Amino acid sequence: MKKYIYLVLCALLPISAFAGIPIQHWTHSNGAQVYLVEAKTIPMLDVQVDWFAGAVGDPDKKLGLASMTATLIDKGSKVNGRLVSEADISDQLASLGASLSFSAGAEKASMRLRTLSDVQRRDALVKLASEILKAPLFDQNILMREKSRAIAAIKESNLKPEFILSKEFDRQIYGGHPFGKEATVETVQSIAAADIQEFYKSRYAVQDAKITIVGDIGREDADQLIDRLMSSLPKKAKVLTQAPEVKLFEKKSPDQNVIKIPHAAQQAHISIGMPTITRKDPDYFPMLLGNYVLGGGGFVSRLMKEVREKRGLAYSVYSYIAPGRQVGPFVAGMQTKKDQAELAVDVMKKTIADFIDAGPTESEIEAAKNNLINGFPLRIDSNRKILDNVASIAWNDLPLDTLETWTTQMRAVTREQVIAAYKKNLDIDKLVTVVVGAP
Repeated sequence: MKKYIYLVLCALLPISAFAGIPIQHWTHSNGAQVYLVEAKTIPMLDVQVDWFAGAVGDPDKKLGLASMTATLIDKGSKVNGRLVSEADISDQLASLGASLSFSAGAEKASMRLRTLSDVQRRDALVKLASEILKAPLFDQNILMREKSRAIAAIKESNLKPEFILSKEFDRQIYGGHPFGKEATVETVQSIAAADIQEFYKSRYAVQDAKITIVGDIGREDADQLIDRLMSSLPKKAKVLTQAPEVKLFEKKSPDQNVIKIPHAAQQAHISIGMPTITRKDPDYFPMLLGNYVLGGGGFVSRLMKEVREKRGLAYSVYSYIAPGRQVGPFVAGMQTKKDQAELAVDVMKKTIADFIDAGPTESEIEAAKNNLINGFPLRIDSNRKILDNVASIAWNDLPLDTLETWTTQMRAVTREQVIAAYKKNLDIDKLVTVVVGAP
Protein backbone atom coordinates (compact mmCIF):
# COMPACT_ATOMS: atom_id res chain seq x y z
CA MET A 1 0.00 0.00 0.00
CA LYS A 2 2.80 2.46 0.93
CA LYS A 3 4.59 1.66 -2.31
CA TYR A 4 1.38 2.39 -4.26
CA ILE A 5 0.91 5.76 -2.51
CA TYR A 6 4.54 6.66 -3.23
CA LEU A 7 4.11 5.86 -6.93
CA VAL A 8 0.93 7.94 -7.10
CA LEU A 9 2.65 10.91 -5.46
CA CYS A 10 5.58 10.57 -7.84
CA ALA A 11 3.19 10.67 -10.77
CA LEU A 12 1.75 13.95 -9.52
CA LEU A 13 5.12 15.67 -9.21
CA PRO A 14 6.14 18.07 -12.00
CA ILE A 15 8.87 17.13 -14.43
CA SER A 16 11.29 19.43 -12.59
CA ALA A 17 11.36 17.22 -9.50
CA PHE A 18 13.48 14.51 -11.10
CA ALA A 19 15.12 16.04 -14.14
CA GLY A 20 16.18 19.23 -15.81
CA ILE A 21 13.63 21.39 -17.55
CA PRO A 22 14.31 21.23 -21.30
CA ILE A 23 12.80 24.24 -23.02
CA GLN A 24 11.91 23.87 -26.69
CA HIS A 25 12.05 27.16 -28.57
CA TRP A 26 11.07 28.03 -32.11
CA THR A 27 9.58 30.81 -34.21
CA HIS A 28 6.06 29.92 -35.24
CA SER A 29 5.07 30.34 -38.88
CA ASN A 30 2.99 33.35 -37.81
CA GLY A 31 6.08 35.06 -36.35
CA ALA A 32 5.44 34.49 -32.65
CA GLN A 33 8.25 33.25 -30.41
CA VAL A 34 7.28 29.97 -28.75
CA TYR A 35 8.73 28.40 -25.57
CA LEU A 36 7.46 24.93 -24.68
CA VAL A 37 8.06 22.67 -21.70
CA GLU A 38 6.42 19.26 -22.05
CA ALA A 39 5.20 18.03 -18.66
CA LYS A 40 3.01 15.03 -19.26
CA THR A 41 2.79 13.71 -15.70
CA ILE A 42 -0.17 15.96 -14.92
CA PRO A 43 -3.15 16.35 -17.33
CA MET A 44 -2.96 20.16 -17.22
CA LEU A 45 -1.98 22.87 -19.65
CA ASP A 46 -0.80 26.41 -18.87
CA VAL A 47 -0.33 29.04 -21.57
CA GLN A 48 0.93 32.60 -21.32
CA VAL A 49 1.10 35.13 -24.16
CA ASP A 50 3.08 38.34 -23.62
CA TRP A 51 2.88 41.47 -25.76
CA PHE A 52 4.83 44.74 -25.76
CA ALA A 53 1.72 46.50 -24.47
CA GLY A 54 2.62 47.58 -20.95
CA ALA A 55 2.29 50.88 -19.11
CA VAL A 56 5.47 52.26 -20.71
CA GLY A 57 3.24 52.95 -23.73
CA ASP A 58 0.73 55.05 -21.79
CA PRO A 59 0.42 58.69 -22.88
CA ASP A 60 1.24 61.02 -19.97
CA LYS A 61 -2.32 62.33 -19.84
CA LYS A 62 -3.83 58.84 -19.93
CA LEU A 63 -1.70 56.87 -17.47
CA GLY A 64 -3.49 53.63 -16.70
CA LEU A 65 -4.53 53.02 -20.31
CA ALA A 66 -2.57 49.76 -20.71
CA SER A 67 -3.99 48.36 -17.49
CA MET A 68 -7.55 49.41 -18.35
CA THR A 69 -7.24 47.85 -21.80
CA ALA A 70 -6.12 44.52 -20.37
CA THR A 71 -8.90 44.64 -17.77
CA LEU A 72 -11.61 45.06 -20.41
CA ILE A 73 -10.48 42.53 -23.04
CA ASP A 74 -12.36 39.59 -21.53
CA LYS A 75 -15.42 41.58 -20.46
CA GLY A 76 -17.40 40.76 -23.57
CA SER A 77 -16.93 40.33 -27.33
CA LYS A 78 -18.86 40.39 -30.58
CA VAL A 79 -18.18 37.45 -32.90
CA ASN A 80 -19.88 37.16 -36.30
CA GLY A 81 -22.53 39.60 -35.17
CA ARG A 82 -23.23 37.57 -32.02
CA LEU A 83 -22.78 39.28 -28.66
CA VAL A 84 -20.90 37.26 -26.06
CA SER A 85 -21.39 39.02 -22.73
CA GLU A 86 -19.14 39.14 -19.72
CA ALA A 87 -21.50 36.72 -17.96
CA ASP A 88 -21.47 34.35 -20.97
CA ILE A 89 -17.67 34.22 -20.87
CA SER A 90 -17.68 33.57 -17.13
CA ASP A 91 -20.24 30.78 -17.52
CA GLN A 92 -18.27 29.10 -20.32
CA LEU A 93 -15.08 29.17 -18.25
CA ALA A 94 -16.91 27.70 -15.28
CA SER A 95 -18.38 24.89 -17.36
CA LEU A 96 -14.93 24.06 -18.74
CA GLY A 97 -13.28 24.24 -15.33
CA ALA A 98 -10.75 26.56 -16.95
CA SER A 99 -9.35 30.03 -16.35
CA LEU A 100 -8.59 32.94 -18.67
CA SER A 101 -7.18 36.28 -17.56
CA PHE A 102 -5.50 39.43 -18.87
CA SER A 103 -3.16 41.80 -17.06
CA ALA A 104 -0.71 44.59 -17.81
CA GLY A 105 2.49 45.52 -16.02
CA ALA A 106 5.14 48.13 -16.64
CA GLU A 107 6.64 46.55 -19.77
CA LYS A 108 4.19 43.97 -21.03
CA ALA A 109 0.59 42.83 -21.18
CA SER A 110 -0.20 39.15 -20.66
CA MET A 111 -2.93 36.63 -21.34
CA ARG A 112 -3.03 33.45 -19.27
CA LEU A 113 -4.98 30.28 -19.92
CA ARG A 114 -5.23 27.19 -17.75
CA THR A 115 -7.20 24.04 -18.54
CA LEU A 116 -7.19 20.29 -18.31
CA SER A 117 -5.29 18.87 -21.27
CA ASP A 118 -8.35 16.93 -22.41
CA VAL A 119 -8.60 17.80 -26.11
CA GLN A 120 -12.27 18.85 -26.04
CA ARG A 121 -11.82 21.17 -23.05
CA ARG A 122 -8.54 22.53 -24.40
CA ASP A 123 -9.97 23.27 -27.83
CA ALA A 124 -13.08 24.88 -26.37
CA LEU A 125 -10.98 27.23 -24.23
CA VAL A 126 -8.71 28.13 -27.16
CA LYS A 127 -11.77 28.85 -29.33
CA LEU A 128 -13.24 31.10 -26.64
CA ALA A 129 -9.96 32.97 -26.16
CA SER A 130 -9.56 33.43 -29.91
CA GLU A 131 -13.07 34.86 -30.21
CA ILE A 132 -12.40 37.27 -27.36
CA LEU A 133 -9.14 38.42 -28.96
CA LYS A 134 -10.85 38.93 -32.31
CA ALA A 135 -13.39 41.50 -31.21
CA PRO A 136 -13.34 42.67 -27.57
CA LEU A 137 -16.48 44.67 -26.91
CA PHE A 138 -14.97 47.45 -24.77
CA ASP A 139 -18.49 48.30 -23.65
CA GLN A 140 -18.98 51.87 -22.42
CA ASN A 141 -20.96 50.83 -19.33
CA ILE A 142 -18.34 48.29 -18.29
CA LEU A 143 -15.61 50.85 -18.93
CA MET A 144 -17.34 53.30 -16.58
CA ARG A 145 -17.63 50.57 -13.96
CA GLU A 146 -13.96 49.62 -14.19
CA LYS A 147 -12.87 53.26 -14.19
CA SER A 148 -14.89 53.79 -11.01
CA ARG A 149 -13.18 50.80 -9.41
CA ALA A 150 -9.73 51.98 -10.48
CA ILE A 151 -10.36 55.50 -9.22
CA ALA A 152 -11.66 54.20 -5.89
CA ALA A 153 -8.52 52.05 -5.56
CA ILE A 154 -6.27 55.03 -6.33
CA LYS A 155 -8.06 57.22 -3.78
CA GLU A 156 -7.77 54.50 -1.15
CA SER A 157 -4.09 53.86 -1.90
CA ASN A 158 -3.34 57.58 -1.64
CA LEU A 159 -4.27 57.33 2.04
CA LYS A 160 -2.07 54.33 2.84
CA PRO A 161 1.55 54.99 3.80
CA GLU A 162 2.91 51.89 2.06
CA PHE A 163 1.37 52.93 -1.28
CA ILE A 164 2.45 56.54 -0.88
CA LEU A 165 5.97 55.24 -0.19
CA SER A 166 5.99 52.98 -3.25
CA LYS A 167 4.77 55.69 -5.62
CA GLU A 168 7.14 58.38 -4.35
CA PHE A 169 10.10 56.01 -4.26
CA ASP A 170 9.59 54.99 -7.88
CA ARG A 171 9.17 58.62 -8.89
CA GLN A 172 12.39 59.56 -7.14
CA ILE A 173 14.62 56.78 -8.47
CA TYR A 174 13.29 56.83 -12.04
CA GLY A 175 12.61 60.54 -12.49
CA GLY A 176 10.85 61.20 -15.79
CA HIS A 177 11.18 57.58 -16.99
CA PRO A 178 7.85 55.73 -17.48
CA PHE A 179 8.75 53.42 -14.58
CA GLY A 180 8.45 56.43 -12.27
CA LYS A 181 4.93 57.37 -13.35
CA GLU A 182 1.65 56.24 -11.80
CA ALA A 183 -1.95 56.52 -12.88
CA THR A 184 -3.95 59.23 -11.12
CA VAL A 185 -7.64 59.93 -10.72
CA GLU A 186 -7.40 62.52 -13.49
CA THR A 187 -5.56 60.31 -15.99
CA VAL A 188 -7.95 57.39 -15.46
CA GLN A 189 -10.97 59.67 -15.81
CA SER A 190 -9.64 60.87 -19.18
CA ILE A 191 -9.55 57.36 -20.70
CA ALA A 192 -12.26 56.86 -23.32
CA ALA A 193 -13.43 53.74 -25.12
CA ALA A 194 -11.82 55.02 -28.33
CA ASP A 195 -8.45 55.23 -26.54
CA ILE A 196 -8.75 51.61 -25.45
CA GLN A 197 -9.77 50.41 -28.89
CA GLU A 198 -6.84 52.17 -30.52
CA PHE A 199 -4.37 50.93 -27.90
CA TYR A 200 -5.58 47.36 -28.38
CA LYS A 201 -5.61 47.41 -32.18
CA SER A 202 -2.16 48.97 -32.42
CA ARG A 203 -0.30 46.72 -29.96
CA TYR A 204 -1.92 43.28 -29.68
CA ALA A 205 -0.60 41.32 -32.66
CA VAL A 206 1.02 38.00 -33.54
CA GLN A 207 4.57 38.97 -34.45
CA ASP A 208 6.84 39.78 -31.51
CA ALA A 209 4.45 38.03 -29.10
CA LYS A 210 6.14 35.64 -26.65
CA ILE A 211 4.13 32.46 -26.08
CA THR A 212 5.03 30.16 -23.19
CA ILE A 213 3.39 26.73 -22.87
CA VAL A 214 3.85 24.26 -20.03
CA GLY A 215 1.99 20.99 -19.69
CA ASP A 216 0.66 17.86 -21.31
CA ILE A 217 1.16 18.74 -24.97
CA GLY A 218 3.72 18.08 -27.71
CA ARG A 219 5.23 20.47 -30.23
CA GLU A 220 2.91 19.56 -33.12
CA ASP A 221 -0.22 20.07 -31.03
CA ALA A 222 1.28 23.26 -29.57
CA ASP A 223 1.74 24.67 -33.06
CA GLN A 224 -1.87 23.89 -33.92
CA LEU A 225 -3.04 25.45 -30.66
CA ILE A 226 -1.15 28.66 -31.48
CA ASP A 227 -2.64 28.70 -35.00
CA ARG A 228 -6.15 28.70 -33.55
CA LEU A 229 -5.42 30.95 -30.59
CA MET A 230 -3.73 33.77 -32.51
CA SER A 231 -5.56 33.51 -35.84
CA SER A 232 -7.85 36.44 -35.11
CA LEU A 233 -5.07 38.93 -34.34
CA PRO A 234 -3.31 41.16 -36.89
CA LYS A 235 0.07 39.86 -37.99
CA LYS A 236 2.12 42.88 -37.01
CA ALA A 237 1.69 45.54 -34.34
CA LYS A 238 1.46 49.17 -35.44
CA VAL A 239 3.21 50.23 -32.23
CA LEU A 240 5.89 48.13 -30.53
CA THR A 241 6.43 49.92 -27.23
CA GLN A 242 9.60 49.00 -25.36
CA ALA A 243 10.80 50.75 -22.23
CA PRO A 244 13.46 53.38 -22.88
CA GLU A 245 16.85 52.95 -21.27
CA VAL A 246 16.84 53.70 -17.56
CA LYS A 247 19.28 56.41 -16.59
CA LEU A 248 20.26 57.17 -13.02
CA PHE A 249 18.23 60.05 -11.65
CA GLU A 250 20.75 62.08 -9.64
CA LYS A 251 20.29 65.02 -7.33
CA LYS A 252 22.77 67.73 -6.47
CA SER A 253 23.88 66.30 -3.14
CA PRO A 254 23.28 63.24 -0.93
CA ASP A 255 21.21 65.38 1.45
CA GLN A 256 18.76 66.13 -1.34
CA ASN A 257 18.30 62.39 -1.88
CA VAL A 258 16.28 62.20 1.36
CA ILE A 259 12.53 62.81 0.99
CA LYS A 260 10.35 63.03 4.08
CA ILE A 261 6.57 62.91 3.77
CA PRO A 262 4.37 63.56 6.83
CA HIS A 263 1.63 61.03 7.55
CA ALA A 264 -0.68 60.21 10.44
CA ALA A 265 0.41 56.54 10.50
CA GLN A 266 1.75 55.28 13.81
CA GLN A 267 5.00 54.17 12.20
CA ALA A 268 7.44 55.58 9.69
CA HIS A 269 7.68 53.59 6.44
CA ILE A 270 11.15 53.68 4.87
CA SER A 271 12.63 52.71 1.49
CA ILE A 272 16.24 53.20 0.41
CA GLY A 273 17.56 52.31 -3.03
CA MET A 274 18.46 53.11 -6.62
CA PRO A 275 18.31 51.53 -10.11
CA THR A 276 20.93 48.81 -10.50
CA ILE A 277 21.02 46.08 -13.17
CA THR A 278 19.06 44.23 -15.85
CA ARG A 279 18.33 40.50 -15.58
CA LYS A 280 20.85 39.79 -18.37
CA ASP A 281 23.64 41.66 -16.58
CA PRO A 282 26.67 39.43 -15.76
CA ASP A 283 26.48 40.80 -12.22
CA TYR A 284 23.03 39.26 -11.66
CA PHE A 285 24.22 36.23 -9.67
CA PRO A 286 26.80 38.15 -7.58
CA MET A 287 24.17 40.80 -6.79
CA LEU A 288 21.56 38.16 -5.92
CA LEU A 289 23.94 36.23 -3.69
CA GLY A 290 25.20 39.39 -1.99
CA ASN A 291 21.68 40.60 -1.35
CA TYR A 292 20.85 37.39 0.51
CA VAL A 293 23.66 38.24 2.94
CA LEU A 294 22.78 41.92 3.13
CA GLY A 295 19.02 41.86 3.58
CA GLY A 296 17.34 39.03 1.67
CA GLY A 297 18.13 36.19 4.05
CA GLY A 298 15.67 37.00 6.81
CA PHE A 299 17.05 36.55 10.32
CA VAL A 300 20.56 35.72 9.09
CA SER A 301 20.96 38.93 7.09
CA ARG A 302 23.21 41.84 8.04
CA LEU A 303 20.37 44.36 8.10
CA MET A 304 18.29 42.18 10.41
CA LYS A 305 21.20 41.77 12.82
CA GLU A 306 22.04 45.48 12.90
CA VAL A 307 18.52 46.92 12.91
CA ARG A 308 16.52 44.38 14.89
CA GLU A 309 18.84 42.21 16.98
CA LYS A 310 21.34 44.85 18.10
CA ARG A 311 19.06 47.90 18.35
CA GLY A 312 15.45 46.71 18.34
CA LEU A 313 14.44 49.36 15.82
CA ALA A 314 12.06 47.19 13.82
CA TYR A 315 10.40 43.80 13.76
CA SER A 316 11.41 43.26 10.14
CA VAL A 317 13.89 44.80 7.72
CA TYR A 318 14.73 43.58 4.23
CA SER A 319 16.39 44.25 0.91
CA TYR A 320 15.91 42.90 -2.61
CA ILE A 321 16.90 43.44 -6.22
CA ALA A 322 14.26 43.41 -8.97
CA PRO A 323 16.00 43.35 -12.35
CA GLY A 324 14.04 42.86 -15.55
CA ARG A 325 14.32 43.46 -19.26
CA GLN A 326 15.27 47.02 -18.26
CA VAL A 327 17.23 48.13 -15.23
CA GLY A 328 15.44 47.31 -11.99
CA PRO A 329 16.03 48.64 -8.49
CA PHE A 330 17.88 47.64 -5.37
CA VAL A 331 15.55 48.36 -2.45
CA ALA A 332 16.01 48.17 1.32
CA GLY A 333 13.03 48.84 3.55
CA MET A 334 11.49 48.70 7.01
CA GLN A 335 8.93 50.23 9.36
CA THR A 336 9.83 51.77 12.69
CA LYS A 337 8.61 54.19 15.36
CA LYS A 338 8.51 57.74 14.09
CA ASP A 339 10.94 59.05 16.70
CA GLN A 340 13.43 56.34 15.63
CA ALA A 341 13.18 56.92 11.89
CA GLU A 342 16.33 59.02 11.57
CA LEU A 343 18.39 56.55 13.59
CA ALA A 344 16.99 53.63 11.59
CA VAL A 345 17.92 55.29 8.29
CA ASP A 346 21.44 55.96 9.56
CA VAL A 347 21.88 52.33 10.67
CA MET A 348 20.56 50.99 7.36
CA LYS A 349 22.80 53.27 5.31
CA LYS A 350 25.87 52.43 7.37
CA THR A 351 25.18 48.72 7.06
CA ILE A 352 24.77 49.05 3.30
CA ALA A 353 27.89 51.25 3.02
CA ASP A 354 29.97 48.75 5.02
CA PHE A 355 28.73 45.94 2.79
CA ILE A 356 29.62 47.86 -0.38
CA ASP A 357 33.05 48.60 1.06
CA ALA A 358 34.03 45.20 2.47
CA GLY A 359 31.47 42.74 1.15
CA PRO A 360 30.42 39.48 2.82
CA THR A 361 32.67 37.04 4.64
CA GLU A 362 33.52 33.65 3.16
CA SER A 363 31.31 31.95 5.75
CA GLU A 364 28.39 34.24 4.86
CA ILE A 365 28.92 33.47 1.18
CA GLU A 366 28.89 29.73 1.78
CA ALA A 367 25.79 29.85 3.99
CA ALA A 368 23.95 32.04 1.46
CA LYS A 369 24.84 29.71 -1.41
CA ASN A 370 23.58 26.69 0.49
CA ASN A 371 20.27 28.35 1.32
CA LEU A 372 19.64 29.67 -2.18
CA ILE A 373 20.67 26.45 -3.94
CA ASN A 374 18.77 24.18 -1.55
CA GLY A 375 15.70 26.40 -1.92
CA PHE A 376 15.83 26.50 -5.71
CA PRO A 377 13.62 23.40 -6.25
CA LEU A 378 10.78 25.27 -4.51
CA ARG A 379 10.90 27.84 -7.31
CA ILE A 380 10.00 25.22 -9.90
CA ASP A 381 7.92 22.68 -7.98
CA SER A 382 4.70 23.17 -9.99
CA ASN A 383 3.72 23.74 -13.59
CA ARG A 384 2.51 27.24 -12.72
CA LYS A 385 5.91 28.15 -11.26
CA ILE A 386 7.66 26.63 -14.26
CA LEU A 387 5.44 28.77 -16.49
CA ASP A 388 6.45 31.90 -14.54
CA ASN A 389 10.14 31.09 -14.87
CA VAL A 390 10.04 30.14 -18.55
CA ALA A 391 7.97 33.23 -19.40
CA SER A 392 10.64 35.30 -17.64
CA ILE A 393 13.35 33.57 -19.67
CA ALA A 394 11.40 34.36 -22.83
CA TRP A 395 10.72 37.99 -21.97
CA ASN A 396 14.28 38.73 -20.84
CA ASP A 397 15.89 36.82 -23.75
CA LEU A 398 17.83 34.56 -21.39
CA PRO A 399 19.58 31.31 -22.42
CA LEU A 400 17.25 28.32 -22.70
CA ASP A 401 19.30 26.38 -20.14
CA THR A 402 18.91 29.08 -17.46
CA LEU A 403 16.93 26.85 -15.10
CA GLU A 404 19.25 23.89 -15.61
CA THR A 405 22.41 25.94 -14.94
CA TRP A 406 21.02 28.22 -12.21
CA THR A 407 22.50 26.32 -9.28
CA THR A 408 25.83 25.86 -11.08
CA GLN A 409 26.09 29.58 -11.79
CA MET A 410 25.19 30.42 -8.21
CA ARG A 411 27.74 27.95 -6.83
CA ALA A 412 30.48 29.50 -9.00
CA VAL A 413 30.10 33.03 -7.58
CA THR A 414 33.10 34.18 -5.52
CA ARG A 415 33.37 36.70 -2.69
CA GLU A 416 35.50 38.90 -4.92
CA GLN A 417 32.77 38.95 -7.58
CA VAL A 418 30.17 40.02 -5.02
CA ILE A 419 32.37 42.86 -3.76
CA ALA A 420 33.12 44.04 -7.31
CA ALA A 421 29.43 43.90 -8.30
CA TYR A 422 28.27 45.95 -5.31
CA LYS A 423 31.02 48.54 -5.75
CA LYS A 424 30.07 48.87 -9.40
CA ASN A 425 26.28 48.92 -9.11
CA LEU A 426 25.55 50.62 -5.76
CA ASP A 427 26.75 54.05 -4.67
CA ILE A 428 25.89 55.04 -1.11
CA ASP A 429 25.87 58.74 -2.09
CA LYS A 430 23.32 58.13 -4.86
CA LEU A 431 20.90 56.03 -2.85
CA VAL A 432 17.49 57.68 -2.55
CA THR A 433 15.76 57.57 0.82
CA VAL A 434 12.02 58.10 1.19
CA VAL A 435 10.38 58.21 4.63
CA VAL A 436 6.59 58.34 4.88
CA GLY A 437 5.40 59.24 8.36
CA ALA A 438 8.55 61.16 9.22
CA PRO A 439 8.25 63.27 12.37
